[in-house]
Amino acid sequence: MTRYRRHYRNYGYSYKPTKYSQLKRLFGEGVLEIKQAFLNLNGGERNELLAVYGEIYGKSAECYARKTFPSWKSGVTTLSGRTMERLVELVPPFLSASQRYSILERVLSRNKKEGKCKSIRVDISDPDSGFQELRSEIIALTHKDRLSHIPEHVMEAASWLYDDDITATRAVLADADKVATEIAKSSALKEIVLLERTIKSGQVKTANYSVEMPAGSINVTAYTPSKFGLLWKKFSSDKRT
Repeated sequence: MTRYRRHYRNYGYSYKPTKYSQLKRLFGEGVLEIKQAFLNLNGGERNELLAVYGEIYGKSAECYARKTFPSWKSGVTTLSGRTMERLVELVPPFLSASQRYSILERVLSRNKKEGKCKSIRVDISDPDSGFQELRSEIIALTHKDRLSHIPEHVMEAASWLYDDDITATRAVLADADKVATEIAKSSALKEIVLLERTIKSGQVKTANYSVEMPAGSINVTAYTPSKFGLLWKKFSSDKRT
């Protein structure tokens, strides 16, 4: 399993961690997962992180963190705002692959870019063509550029999680988006079968349905044409034949 480590010591003490507010903007509530991950680090990882912490913020800050850690973990002592800002900023490189993925999924689910919106009308008297168009649109949405609809700050968050490795970032984002897309596609196709069956049974006169996909949405309106509309449709069909 690939592990990532950000190189904090390449230029002595010149490294300055990203501000906590920036992490909050990138991760939202995912910051709490990062905080919990810090409290759950094993001994070796915690020692490594706190050593980096000491290099950046001084030996006294490191000693205080080491001494207070058991109380932080038990909840007896609350992490102060400033200490949490410092520590949480250093945690991502120490996260496991599954922890990164979990945080990334949370960020993706809460930060959806406005995608393509399509409207489809289904004639209840002749629904086949409408449902055929609907299925085609769902398939089209699953073959879009998987990263084109992902907001820029989500890309930034993923880059931070994967140590600015753009190749790894794009690969993991594409995988997460593929999973979400396939789940949405499977659910939508099943619901469409039920909707089509209901319409063809004659149980409804009108219906509205919305398909939500990571890359966009489809609004479906099933309607009963007016008598004039039915006559015109029959006239047009007879004229063609």
